[in-house]
Amino acid sequence: MKNLDITGFGGGGHRRYNSPTLKSRETRGLLLRLSRFGFSCLSGVKNAFTLAEVLITLGIIGVVSAMTLPVLTGKYQHKVLESQFKKTYANLQTAINTVNSENGIPYECYTLTVGGSGYRYDQCNEFWQKVFEQYKSVKICDHNNSACRPKYKTKAEVLAAGGTIVNNNCSFPINEHVGFNLNDGSIIYIYGDVYDPDFKPFHNTLFFGFDVNGTKGPNKWGYDLFYLNLYKRNEKSAVLGLTAVCELIEKGGQSAEEMMLK
Repeated sequence: MKNLDITGFGGGGHRRYNSPTLKSRETRGLLLRLSRFGFSCLSGVKNAFTLAEVLITLGIIGVVSAMTLPVLTGKYQHKVLESQFKKTYANLQTAINTVNSENGIPYECYTLTVGGSGYRYDQCNEFWQKVFEQYKSVKICDHNNSACRPKYKTKAEVLAAGGTIVNNNCSFPINEHVGFNLNDGSIIYIYGDVYDPDFKPFHNTLFFGFDVNGTKGPNKWGYDLFYLNLYKRNEKSAVLGLTAVCELIEKGGQSAEEMMLK
């Protein structure tokens, strides 16, 4: 039978015990004192983490978190914006379908590109008024009123920062558009005030900005802000809000059609 030699504890001196038949009371007291110094039961090997080891581990965790958290946060934000887009776009398209159906035929307010027959905008003021009636509550926000609308990047700023554009002939002067704040939190931007009897619609009235969550942000092209136009594939098809002509997307953003397919 091996002898267990333990020195330096228990009031000094040299004690010798026969292992494993240590007296239970003395054994418990001895092991308790040993545990305070970070030793395992009988091996005499230290098994606690040092402060340096803890700090190194925490540092590694911090580095990994710093690398992965922005990616995970970005993906989550994209999912939230995609969900908001689908909801608010569905509201808008439902309103468009309803007013055209109630009118019997689509209002003369759309782009008809097949066959080169061009723009139809004579009834755009009445059309937009009817669409906004579907939302029950609409607040008009002038272009210079920062209290009810955000400021967006210009076409030049988006392209300088690595964004993309489909049609360079489109100017996207959305900061000069009249805003119509809808009761679902979205904002529609149109060339001119369609409630103003002196406003005469023209082909640009067919194009409109669409911010799916209004002032909440991030207020970026291709994230929560899109430039759509009222479009008909042919004379018999329905009017849709699509990016068939103009489209501006900030770096990392998506087109409206890509949002729809997610």
